[in-house]
Amino acid sequence: MVHRLAGPVAAIALGACVLGGCASGSPQTGAASYRDEHGVAAAQLAATTKALELDVSRLSPVPTRPQLGQLAQAATKAQDEAARAGSWNVPGRNEEGAEEEDVPRAETQLAEGAGELASAMSALRAYARAPSAAALAGYQSRLANGRTQWNEGISQLWYLAHASDPPTL
Repeated sequence: MVHRLAGPVAAIALGACVLGGCASGSPQTGAASYRDEHGVAAAQLAATTKALELDVSRLSPVPTRPQLGQLAQAATKAQDEAARAGSWNVPGRNEEGAEEEDVPRAETQLAEGAGELASAMSALRAYARAPSAAALAGYQSRLANGRTQWNEGISQLWYLAHASDPPTL
């Protein structure tokens, strides 16, 4: 009896896999593809952002021109990295073109976070040109908002990809 069912059961399983696209369009596949494609750059952005935040915390109350020049250069680099990260796409569509919900949601959070990080770096560059408490507060506020969005998005993508150690801020 078991042998008679083996053929039809295998055919049904194969048919379901073909019609469903197997796991090729699953959220895990899209998230894993994202991690494979952008993981190194995401880690670099996280490291650059953390290092820059540390540099800002170490500024003297009245920063020197050389300190501000170095800060502006580092902020420009981080801004460029964040701008690129904001345009990354996550493959999260199955073969019929329907999107899985979790991957695009995480991608949106990540893009918004990257945009906010780029805005924070722009504010930091403005601070380096004309140091003021208001400019520094603008940087810190945007950084906090960007950190929240980035961390939620990147953590979700890494979770969906079954990966550990997402490059959080």
